[in-house]
Amino acid sequence: MNLVKRPALLTGWFLLILFSLVYLRSHGWRVPGTVSALFSHSRARAASPEDTVYGMLDAARAGDTAVYVDTFSGPLQQQIQQVIRENGKTQFATYLTAQSSSFQSVALSVADQPSDVEARLRIEYVYANRNEVQTLHLSKSDGRWKIIGISGTDQIKTLIPYGTAVTDD
Repeated sequence: MNLVKRPALLTGWFLLILFSLVYLRSHGWRVPGTVSALFSHSRARAASPEDTVYGMLDAARAGDTAVYVDTFSGPLQQQIQQVIRENGKTQFATYLTAQSSSFQSVALSVADQPSDVEARLRIEYVYANRNEVQTLHLSKSDGRWKIIGISGTDQIKTLIPYGTAVTDD
């Protein structure tokens, strides 16, 4: 094979593989987890309680049930796993994405952190016509923060709905 044909042949093969992967990806194909784990660095651990909560919210938005469940611990995690067993993983993923798309924004603040291994965070979900506040209880074990409890939801009626235009009158 002469020198002129070799780069063209390699380019052709590269483009064929690239277009095949793009086609497969656009039709719902995903790289198996074992293969992607070989090429990716280990998942970064949540360095703070806030990172864990944001990770949980991101997993819910993406419908990633495995990551979502992994952010919880204890009886709460067992309850979530039971719901997944009863309703199915796909149904639960649909539920997570629907719940995540229903609020406009999230405000997160540390309510209390009495030690290096426990914390309470206040999370406020901002909807178009109301806000909802929950308190999340987190515990740190094996270097990872996990949600171990959720206090009841309080609804706050907003005086001015989210997204209302501001005018000078």
